Order: sequence, then C-alpha cells, then structure tokens
Amino acid sequence: MASTREQLLDVAKRVSFEIPEHEIEEYEALLSRTKKTLEAVAVMDDYQPTPDLTTTPRLNIHFPDPSENPLGAWAWRFTLFSPSASSNLLKNKTLCLKDNICVAGVPCLLGTNTITNWTPHTDATVVSRIIAAAGTINGKAVCENLSRGAVSSTAATGPVHNPYAYGYSVGGSSSGTAAVVASGAADMGIGCDQGGSIRIPAALTGLVGLKPTAGLVPYSGIVSNDASLDYVGPMTKDVGDCAVLLEVIAGADGVDDRAGPGVPLPGQVPRYVELMQGGVKGLKVGVLREGLPEGIDVGVEGKFREAVKVFEGLGASVVEVSVPLHAQARGVYSVVSKMGNHMGMLGKATGRRQMMLTDLFEKKGLPYTPGVVDKMSVMSKEGLLSGEFAWQNCATVYPRAVNIMRKLRDLYDEILSSVDVIVMPTTLTPANILPPADATPLAQMEAAQGMTENTCAFNATGHPALAMPIGFVPAKTDESIKLPASMQIVGRWHDEGTILRFADAWEQAVDWRDF
Repeated sequence: MASTREQLLDVAKRVSFEIPEHEIEEYEALLSRTKKTLEAVAVMDDYQPTPDLTTTPRLNIHFPDPSENPLGAWAWRFTLFSPSASSNLLKNKTLCLKDNICVAGVPCLLGTNTITNWTPHTDATVVSRIIAAAGTINGKAVCENLSRGAVSSTAATGPVHNPYAYGYSVGGSSSGTAAVVASGAADMGIGCDQGGSIRIPAALTGLVGLKPTAGLVPYSGIVSNDASLDYVGPMTKDVGDCAVLLEVIAGADGVDDRAGPGVPLPGQVPRYVELMQGGVKGLKVGVLREGLPEGIDVGVEGKFREAVKVFEGLGASVVEVSVPLHAQARGVYSVVSKMGNHMGMLGKATGRRQMMLTDLFEKKGLPYTPGVVDKMSVMSKEGLLSGEFAWQNCATVYPRAVNIMRKLRDLYDEILSSVDVIVMPTTLTPANILPPADATPLAQMEAAQGMTENTCAFNATGHPALAMPIGFVPAKTDESIKLPASMQIVGRWHDEGTILRFADAWEQAVDWRDF
C-alpha cells in the first residue's frame, strides 16, 4: 500500500494543488487524520430499517422458469402479503414491482450483470404501504439495464416483448412491469420514472401510468439514477385502480428528502377516487402545440386529435396553448440527466438526507474495471462517456440547465393558470420492433426516437403527468399489426385529482379498445 505521503502527492496532483515543499509534512499529517476518520466510520454499523420477516415472510422466492415468463417480463417471483393489514384498499389485488425497488430477502437484478448477488436488507416504503393495504406482491418485473433506456431490449435477462405484438418493444425502463400488468399476470404494478419510464411503457401497452408530483410518493428504498429526476408511481389497467394505488403509496415518509412543501402526511393524502368524480363539464383543456411536432406518427396524431374531441363532447372547452421551450426541453433534461446520473454511477452523488443503499454501493466495485464496463448496455456506456465529457469540458452547463428547468416549470404553470390540464400524445410513435441483439450502438440509441420527447420535460419540472390509452394505430412497419396509442394529461403540482378526473371521464365515455 502506498505511503500517506505518496497518496497525498497523488491526490494533490489530481486537484492541481502544488504543495510547497515546506508544507508537505503538515498536509501529510492532516491527510492522516482524515484517513483515521474514514476508517472509523467505515466500520460503524449501517442504519437501514429492516422488516420483520416473521410477520411478513417472503414466500416461494425463485427465479422464473421460461414457462411462466413468456414475455421475458418477470425478474424474480415470490409472494409477499401482510396477515395484519391496516386497510383493505388493495384487498384481492396482486401487484408487481419494477426491479429497482427493494424487497428485503429478494434478489434485485437491476436489469444488469455488472452487479450480481445483491439481495437488499430493507423494504422500500411503497412495499410496506402496499402490504399494509392488503395487497399481495407476486414478483419483481424486469427493468432496463441499470434503469437506463426507453426500449425493452437492454436487460441482461433478455428483451421484454409487447403483449400486443411479440417482437415489439414495450418501452422502458419499467418494461417488465408494463408487460406483466398488460398481459394480466398481475392486477397492478409499480414503476419508476426518470424520463418517462412509467408513462412510455404504459403508453405502448395500453395501460394507465402516472408520474406523480415531485416528492409525493417516497422513493425510499429504491435505486436512484438522479434524485432530482426520480419518481415512483402506479401502472394499472384503468383509472380507478390508478387512483386507489396512488392513495395507498402517496405521502411523506419522513425519510425521503424529495418531499417538499405541499406533500401530505400519509393520514392527509387526498381520496383520489372521490376527487376524480364529477365529470369535466365547464373545465378547460389546453392542447400543447409543441407536443405535436413535425415527424409525429400520422396514426398517433390522428388518434390523439379524435381523443381530444371526446372532452368537448363531455362539456369541456378545448384551446390550443404554446410553450416554445417545450421543443428544447429534452436537451435541457438530457444535460441534467446525463451529468447527474454520471455522478451517481461513479458513486459520487452527494447532498442527500435519506436512506442510502450502502450495500449496493459496496456491490458496484468502484472504480469500474474494463470488464465491468464491457458488460454495460450501450445506454450506460454512452452515459459514462457523455457524463465524463460534460463534466470535464462543460461543467457550467449543468447549473444553467437546472435554472432552465425552473424556467420551464414557470412557463407550464403560466399556461396552467388559464387551463385545468395540458394534453399531448404520450409518445410520438407506437411501439417499434425490438432492435436485434447485435445492433450497432447508434441503432440501439435511435430505437428510442419518439419516446421521450413529450415525457422527460415533466421529470425536470415536477408536474404530475398521466399516460392513458386512447385506441389502436397501425405499426409503422406492418399495418396489419395494431398497437396502443396514448394521451398524456399534465396538471398543476399536487393536482392529481383533476388529472384523474379528466382521465376517468374519458374512460367512462369511451372503451379505448374500440375507439
């Protein structure tokens, strides 16, 4: 092992500190103090809440056999419920979880083989709340490799197939959750959304998927990419189930520091099923001009415009609204995502006051070796390159992008002061054919075109946004194949009730499968 002096001089060189010769001995002494402090804290007991596995046992834990996993959507199977639930909101409901959500005693794959044999010691807050509401969790669903990607082709366990067309994408990164729920293998699902990862898979599989207001649902016990962009929320077959599941999982938990002003405590969470009643007569819908850009799939645009007319038939007024910066939102989001995710991937994310998954950090084996990087997906490799390049060459762009995110929020808020919700297509295209396993890096990245253009902006601004199915459109490469199209409804902060009200009114008026 290198001496303290050798370590000192190496570190000093890395931060461009030319230590005067006569001060080296004193800085060496100071660094020795730091080393002793680090060593002392490193051997202290960790502090993660651990569930009682006797009262809430995890039963029949097993890796799914291909015969029970036809779409490649299940990551791990088990059964978890509480015999002493405190409510019956989810009684007789089965649920699956995206496989970045911790369940104590159940292996977590994270869609990757760069980290192996990680079994969390804690339950995520959403897990505790689901079983307290009498829900039964019957497994973890595949997520994209390290939760990066909007095409269901990157998981180390293999691609996830669309229930409506085998060989087509279900989007990502909550790919498995969408396929499991849409195929009927579970009644409900929980996804996580860092740029559209709930709404995109919901859109491509005919589900309702909600990214809640920033901080409304605790992210405690869930593997994070970048805390400013992380959300967890429901993926369900209909709006009513979405409202019930949101009520179960919402509310500050006293651990997740994402919960800012306006986030209720669990006992104060709104009754979303009640708030969504009453129809939309007299309310106002804003159709976002920039949400229908050049190049949008003709079928998706046509189906969306027909869907908006349903609101008019229900007594709502419809106007066109414009936020020109929306057209550049993906670029702004990309800067924050790539640079923020990069620090997390390197184990350098700081500034958090929440539960840290220290056992996962230890599994990462940082710094990365060439062998580990080689196992990463193209999305993760590109993220490493772009993130490192950005921090080395354009570090001041990150704070600028953070400020522009706030500007974007203010612009949407200005529009939402004159309309009740903003609507646009969720994705610009229906599901695409899965790229082949040997697709080039550029081809794999381009397979996600049309997915995040309308979703990622609201990860940046924090507004609640819901994807809902509005009918079928022909596949781009084969008109005989019909795939779901989706509308995104965006509302004011903490106004999920109004979003659900619009979605429920539409759903009650129209059977989307026949629309």
